[in-house]
Amino acid sequence: MNQHTRRSEEEPIVQTVAEPLQQVLQQAAALAANTPPKKANKTLPYRPINRQPLATLTILNDGSRDEGETIYIRDSKLVIGREKGDVTIPFDSDISGGHAELLCQKQKGKYRWYLRDLGSTNGSFIRGYRATLSQEMELMIGSRRYCFQMPNHHSDGDETQAYQTQAFRSPSPEVMEQFVPRLTETGAIDEQGLSFSMDASEMRIGRSPECEIAVENDMFLSPKHAKFYTDERGRWMVDDMKSANGVWIRMKKMALDQQAEFQLGQQRFRFCPSI
Repeated sequence: MNQHTRRSEEEPIVQTVAEPLQQVLQQAAALAANTPPKKANKTLPYRPINRQPLATLTILNDGSRDEGETIYIRDSKLVIGREKGDVTIPFDSDISGGHAELLCQKQKGKYRWYLRDLGSTNGSFIRGYRATLSQEMELMIGSRRYCFQMPNHHSDGDETQAYQTQAFRSPSPEVMEQFVPRLTETGAIDEQGLSFSMDASEMRIGRSPECEIAVENDMFLSPKHAKFYTDERGRWMVDDMKSANGVWIRMKKMALDQQAEFQLGQQRFRFCPSI
């Protein structure tokens, strides 16, 4: 295995909720391509080819995934913030002054849009249906934010003690928890937020008591909201289980190749890279 192949296999997976629909459309397009056209030499509608395509940003109304104020983006950069930028949300105190930007870059002759966090206090979150989990990755599920923590296999004990014979002692629960991942709530009102030990290869989170991680008092959670599991390569993954309010992943920079939803502070947006 060469170095390039190894690097590409280790890249994290973050799939947005628009991608399953995109895959269906691509399959339909492939079938249509194999079907003889009814009319030959069909004239295509004009599209610009020497500049970036027209993109749209919708500032979603509270509680809606469809309705809101739509802005047409005709520049290569659009900054969103509470006080600074092209789009401002003054009444949302969770949004930083200059929070994030949408950036269009040309790569290998093609235009590609990115969402880039501008060092905000509360982060930028992408709605996804599947993602690989890494150390200290932040997730927004229901009304809470969680941090995924990988196990720490390093010991801080005195190395000289390893050469001393000791009587056998069963490991304490605290010691055993060091060898399994944890899902820990961040930003809790009280200092003791929720914390869960990921001690099984598959665990569901939701409001239902049937879930291995049951948070019954969070009404923004679906009964069975998301699933944590290890894949065939031993990586921890999270899948959205068709929840009402989604699974959101904090990202510093991410390519937006299809329609995607993201959240800054308490405001949600929908972005379409071309129309």
